[in-house]
Amino acid sequence: MKSLLYLPLIWAAMIPSGWGFVTPEIDSASPFSGHYHATDYQESYRPQFHFSPQNGWMNDINALWYVDGIYHMTYQWGTNKRDAGYTSSTDLLHWNDHGLALIGRSSHAREAGAKQNVSGEQIYSGSGIVVNGPVAAKITGSPRPALITFYTGTKVGTCIAWSNDHGQTWHNYEKNPVAHPTTGDTPRDPCVIWHEATKKWVLAIYEKGTTFYGSKDLITWKKLSNLRFGFECPDLVELPLDGDPEKMKWVLYDATGKYLVGHFDGTHFFDENKSKKDLFMDLGPDFYAGQTFFPKTLPEKKYIQLAWMDEWNGGIDEKPWERNATFPVELGLVTRDGMMRVTRTPIATIKKLYTGSTVRITNQNLNHENILKEVRSKAFDMTVSFDLEGATADEIVFEIARLKYRYNITDQKLMYQGVQKNKFGSKNPPALRPDSNQILKIRMLVDWSSIEIFSEEGVFSLSHHVAFNPKDDSLNLSTRGGSVKLLSLELNQINSIWKH
Repeated sequence: MKSLLYLPLIWAAMIPSGWGFVTPEIDSASPFSGHYHATDYQESYRPQFHFSPQNGWMNDINALWYVDGIYHMTYQWGTNKRDAGYTSSTDLLHWNDHGLALIGRSSHAREAGAKQNVSGEQIYSGSGIVVNGPVAAKITGSPRPALITFYTGTKVGTCIAWSNDHGQTWHNYEKNPVAHPTTGDTPRDPCVIWHEATKKWVLAIYEKGTTFYGSKDLITWKKLSNLRFGFECPDLVELPLDGDPEKMKWVLYDATGKYLVGHFDGTHFFDENKSKKDLFMDLGPDFYAGQTFFPKTLPEKKYIQLAWMDEWNGGIDEKPWERNATFPVELGLVTRDGMMRVTRTPIATIKKLYTGSTVRITNQNLNHENILKEVRSKAFDMTVSFDLEGATADEIVFEIARLKYRYNITDQKLMYQGVQKNKFGSKNPPALRPDSNQILKIRMLVDWSSIEIFSEEGVFSLSHHVAFNPKDDSLNLSTRGGSVKLLSLELNQINSIWKH
């Protein structure tokens, strides 16, 4: 079958043998030459260890796959008119941006002369799986392993696109839509998983909450049930409770990170937490549309998540690109206060990005004096532990490029600029609790335009897209109103993932 593909490869090689930034080679005759601009990834606010597109507007994370040593990611791209951008990595740290993969009927790229290669006016969110054998053959015409993405093609429905050459070319499934025909954009955001217990594919979609569908071949779908839960971009993952593979539980979460934990029998989802309050896996203002890699082909059975670092909060005037992804985390599940709680933990390979000497401080009485006055950094990973027993301070103050994150010891809450935009309102900032021994451990991943804070063994997670002063690399860790015992601090500078 002849491909309908028009993929603007903006890099010298599709999957280079090395890692990092590859100098773009733009053909001046290309209709996309006006859409992509060379960059050294050193602009003010450009993330140095988070993925961001070379230029243009990045939106929701979409399909995530791993096959033959390569991680693949598509994401919504384009202001007002959404296509799907495409990037790949060999290590989840260094990314190669390949431009656009899926181009809809009303695409900006089409205005520049590109050909439509998928169904729909625009490409809205979805998910990815890897298949081979008869299931692949029915879609692609070949039993070879294929990357399959399900997405919402606006004014069409739930659609399929596929590649069986490691993402080099993308094809439209000719019989789209496979489900949910629509004249608009709802239902939307299909998430497809393999349900091993019932030997079928399950599709969860935003439709009057979350509606589940089942299929044996990915083509014919039957409605299974509906759950009045969730807003946009559902994801469904199965995690061992407290690390016990004999206690597997399902987690259903939506675009905001709100989640339920319980049992999924392949037809119905049963909430076993029955919490009277909403549970969120991230408490900050800039976590949205998290998705996980299709787990069956990963080297280890785990769920690695990326999310869009924004929640429609206006951005920070970054140019020539807008928005970026969160740092990859591994999802977990623990018992906490009689409930099952999701954890988010940065992938351990972040250590490969560490550069320079580690800053270590132990067993000091922290007061109003800045303990980090000799340290300068704009991109780092810092973990610090405090013993709050007997503390006389009112607040612990973290200051990054003169922007403050203040922990109120009595109220056990974290205050920061923009807290009024989080999920709880200005009068109720996120709670951050020490453990039963009054030990507070906080980890911060700080980049040129973001901070991600983790605590409570990953139960607490907070993502914040923020305009740190590009000319300021000063750090401050001190207290207000008294002192507190600092048990340990470890700070590692992080090297840029962009080769330049």
